[in-house]
Amino acid sequence: MRPPNAQEDPRQMQLTISERVPLVIVAFLVALALLVLGAAAAPGAGAQTYKDVGKHYWAYSSIKWVTNRGPAGNKLLDDFGSKFKPDQPLTREQLARTLVIALGMQDETVKPVALPDMPPSDPYYWFVQIALARGLVSATNDGFHPDQPVLEWQADRAVVRLLKRLNPKNDWSMLTALDPNKWEPNQGWKTGAPGYLPWEVAARQLGLRYDHPADKLELFPTEAMPRGEMAYTLRAALNLSTWQIGSLSSFDKVTLPPLSARQKQVIAFALDYVGYPYVWGGEWDGKDSPYGWQAHGGFDCSGFVWWVLKIHFKYPISVNERGASNMAQSAKPRISRKKLLPGDIIFFGPKGPSSPWNTIYHAAIYVGNGWFIQSTGSSDGVSLASLDWPGYWKTYFAWGRRVLKKSEL
Repeated sequence: MRPPNAQEDPRQMQLTISERVPLVIVAFLVALALLVLGAAAAPGAGAQTYKDVGKHYWAYSSIKWVTNRGPAGNKLLDDFGSKFKPDQPLTREQLARTLVIALGMQDETVKPVALPDMPPSDPYYWFVQIALARGLVSATNDGFHPDQPVLEWQADRAVVRLLKRLNPKNDWSMLTALDPNKWEPNQGWKTGAPGYLPWEVAARQLGLRYDHPADKLELFPTEAMPRGEMAYTLRAALNLSTWQIGSLSSFDKVTLPPLSARQKQVIAFALDYVGYPYVWGGEWDGKDSPYGWQAHGGFDCSGFVWWVLKIHFKYPISVNERGASNMAQSAKPRISRKKLLPGDIIFFGPKGPSSPWNTIYHAAIYVGNGWFIQSTGSSDGVSLASLDWPGYWKTYFAWGRRVLKKSEL
């Protein structure tokens, strides 16, 4: 069988045809083929361009993709004419329109509900009505608030919900399992994590967030979602494979071993920052870190450990141990995988437990039963992961370091 991406040899194609049909027919077929190829290339060649989106804009390819997906006149995110306005916040009505088009529901007929802040003459009116009828968005007693900016976590939630509708056969139990109103990692103990926890864990696991080299462009979960960011997230989401979405099932049962009062405090505090962005050199929740100004609040891997265990809980981690390798060097004794306890710092290196300390490149906070909380560029921020997942984390775990006191365990 020919590999799916292999191309036919044009010389062989010409030989086969010329043996079977007169030359005049060959010419006709070649012309027809060129016409078809030209038509197929037309959407790319004639793709919408925008005065405010140059080829060097970070989301250029994503914007080009979303504005060429969907039926004519109803592209996914193409509603401003000659300008895309990539840095302008996405609004609730724009989100409703995008979800409806992504699901191919734009031609549906629904019974409208009263919206005091959206007259039928509003160009987004029917998109919002369809989105409301299909449970994609919600309204309040005083209206839909169509011009209100969508926050990052709300955009992530909307796209994850979109994926759920597009992939109903996948396991989506984690969205309920990690709901802070229900989730009890220890029986009777709820973490008090933000309500957006499952949506941010899902978004980061699925790679829906972009790790900006220019950290000033990063977002907190509670910041307004720019249209350019939404273009990136939509493109990433709508190109996911079934097996990638299937990876969410690993979060269906996140339970932890019995925890002390101090361990619960550490874990609950760390969970508060799930969804915060990855910022190179970041160790603070705002720009004004006393250890050096940051372009945006957020954390790199060791910076997150530093923020939780040193800054907040005051454990003795010196200023010379700010980086992962220096933190790892001070692990005395080194804690093996089997002896890890919740609250330990864990490290990763190129040779796993055999890694020299100065090659350690990643740090995280262990929370038990294989689970840990980390900030990583691959997920653009703080999220959950497991040492029991086959592959990277399991292979490159090096050792742990204990900073909690015996009386706190």
